[in-house]
Amino acid sequence: MDNHQNSYRFVTKFTEVFSCVFQHGYYDGEICTDLSFQPSSRAKFLLRNYNLIFKPRPGGFVLAVNSDKDFSNLIYREPFELDFEFRFTNPHFFSFTVLLTNPEIRYLIDDNLESSVQLSALEGVSDPELEKAGLSGIIKVKHDPNYPILPLVGGLADRFVPRSKQVFLTNRLIRPVYICYCSEETIRQFEGMIIENEGEFKGRVEFDPPQLITTDSGLTAYKFVSKQELPMRSTWKGFFKLSRTNQLGVYKKTLPNPSPQSIKFDPFVNSYISENFVKL
Repeated sequence: MDNHQNSYRFVTKFTEVFSCVFQHGYYDGEICTDLSFQPSSRAKFLLRNYNLIFKPRPGGFVLAVNSDKDFSNLIYREPFELDFEFRFTNPHFFSFTVLLTNPEIRYLIDDNLESSVQLSALEGVSDPELEKAGLSGIIKVKHDPNYPILPLVGGLADRFVPRSKQVFLTNRLIRPVYICYCSEETIRQFEGMIIENEGEFKGRVEFDPPQLITTDSGLTAYKFVSKQELPMRSTWKGFFKLSRTNQLGVYKKTLPNPSPQSIKFDPFVNSYISENFVKL
């Protein structure tokens, strides 16, 4: 006799009540993927208490509720506030983002019921309550009967509208700088070098005539400084190359594109630069 057990699949429908995403021009697709999120300890308790579900997603997170849940109980009309901690996980994040570089500064994004906010140095705060290792900031989400994140039942039900928040970050403007070095005996062989641009850099970036310098470590080099600033990107659809033609022949060398590791502030040009050392 065959015994076939009936299998049941319980399908629960969920309603998204709040969503947040950080957008940043540095990344392809402009979704800031170098982020992690988690509810604070108190928020975890409140999420369980109010039957809310927290789910991270690339660049942000969502809150959802079981759409079959009955939210008619008066307890759901009590106001509450949820804190979600976020961390910038890229160690060079502040190099390519227009934010304060002080590690003691945290960022507080309050729920002002606006659908978007520009995160800048103005949101930076120094608060002992935020002094937590690795914490970059907190985003606060508020539930109020007048502006609920729960699908309340009754006279206030028509006020429920799923909310969303877009947090915009700005990629830092940088100038490419190339320090092309070799021995003092051979440096004159590279006189007349120029930098040629290809792809997205063509027609957008020019370099001042190279300066013959001695670096802090004693290297003899030609220094090329860009005349223009570029918004820093994670990937580039172009490249730079050194070029020189003289009686010694043709010399060409592809140069590294700007990277987060190469960014520093240069007080001499009063700008952030991408400083790259290149052996000739």
